[in-house]
Amino acid sequence: MTEPPPQLDDLLEQRDAHVGKALSLGHGSPLHITRGLMQYLYSASGEQYLDLVNNVCHVGHSNPRVVEAGARQMALLNTNTRYVYEGLTEYLGRLAATLPEPLSVGFLVNSGSEANELAVRIARTHTGAHDMVVVEGAYHGHTGMLIDLSPYKFRGPGGKGEPEPWVHVVPIPDSYRGGERDYAAELGDIVADAAPIAGFLVESMLSCAGQIPLPPGYLTAAFEHVRALGGLCIADEVQVGFGRVGSHMWAFEEHGVVPDIVVMGKPMGNGHPMAAVFTTPEIAASFEEMEFFSTFGGNPVSCAIGMGVLDTIEEDGLMQRATELGERFMAGL
Repeated sequence: MTEPPPQLDDLLEQRDAHVGKALSLGHGSPLHITRGLMQYLYSASGEQYLDLVNNVCHVGHSNPRVVEAGARQMALLNTNTRYVYEGLTEYLGRLAATLPEPLSVGFLVNSGSEANELAVRIARTHTGAHDMVVVEGAYHGHTGMLIDLSPYKFRGPGGKGEPEPWVHVVPIPDSYRGGERDYAAELGDIVADAAPIAGFLVESMLSCAGQIPLPPGYLTAAFEHVRALGGLCIADEVQVGFGRVGSHMWAFEEHGVVPDIVVMGKPMGNGHPMAAVFTTPEIAASFEEMEFFSTFGGNPVSCAIGMGVLDTIEEDGLMQRATELGERFMAGL
């Protein structure tokens, strides 16, 4: 006789006993979700929800193309990057082809946090400097270093309130609320006072700070200030990359700039844990003295799933779809 599935109250009781209280529930009343299919989530009691919340299922829950790619590769081979296999180099080459020159060397890891931490390590190794510049309200990850680099966290509940001495915070460039304020000039003053710096870590569109598009010209001027003092410019595309802006594959492209390092993550594996750091051959060469290895990063199954996501974006015309629906949302709002 088949055991009945657990009820919501039972699951909440088990969660209360075994899950740390720092891990919160969302969406008001707890939702017992049992299934996802493309744009929909389904609850144990039968409700169908249009999912406008989960930002990793980039091409839909249980997307058949992605599921098939992962299952096929899992049945064939799953190992690590100490071996040579076609999926790794094919996938890295395909990602590199979406980026402007000379961003052609990639490191594959498992999460946006891991990727941002690696990006900072690379910047510090290349420049020989230690200090970093970030934007107020930014969130870059949950490791110890990245909590220190995320004003959204260290100024929030449980945080220290003020940045570490090696972290320099620039204002949110919010032209809607800031009027004619010259945010790039303010950044330039802060960077000059902070020098030497290893880098400027910035989301190409500010997410946790309020989904704020960067003003025209801001990244161009900001990158000039940072590079003039020897720092590297790191574009955090973890939340907004992979065609989400519609007009371009990467949100920084809207601003006509080329970062020194690009970090990508969340939508990369459609829910499968994947992330990457791309940089130039010159910068990558400066990071070669200490061996780099990620046990699971870039494994054949992950690469197959990542390829399935890219196939879906291209073959289903999802960037054009994002443009059309984005315009409809903006007009309606």
